[in-house]
Amino acid sequence: MSQIAQKPKALELLKQLIGEWTVGIALKVNEENVVSGCGEMSAVEIADLGVNSEIDTHIEGYDDYYENDLWSLDWATGKVHLFGMTSEGEAHDHVGIWTNENTLELYWRGTFEDQEMEEKITAKWVTKDQIELKEVNLELGKIRFTTKYVFKRKEA
Repeated sequence: MSQIAQKPKALELLKQLIGEWTVGIALKVNEENVVSGCGEMSAVEIADLGVNSEIDTHIEGYDDYYENDLWSLDWATGKVHLFGMTSEGEAHDHVGIWTNENTLELYWRGTFEDQEMEEKITAKWVTKDQIELKEVNLELGKIRFTTKYVFKRKEA
């Protein structure tokens, strides 16, 4: 497939996010400790240019967490951008690519609380109604925590 044909396809793949979702969460903070949570996500199209999603989550032992994300395609490079703003005051621009029609890999590197941080996100569309997302957070090259999300589309 030519690069020209791939770009609209990449945007169409992002539009699979549009809709209302329930979210199951497993946060692994170390080998012995995994905490669970749940939430909801709502995603709408932005003028045929991308997707705006809002997620509201509740994880046992943690403050409620809210995130607003803009998903878009950089037409010049063909890369996907996930620009997120969190209830913790963080703003990250994850950049990545579709590795196939079901899997999106994104990466961010920056600082948080004066520490070098990295986030690696892999989102896999299992079906049109289920997405599995894994986020690995690294500090100074070592895994700080891993979060797994399962998004299930709400019935209309």
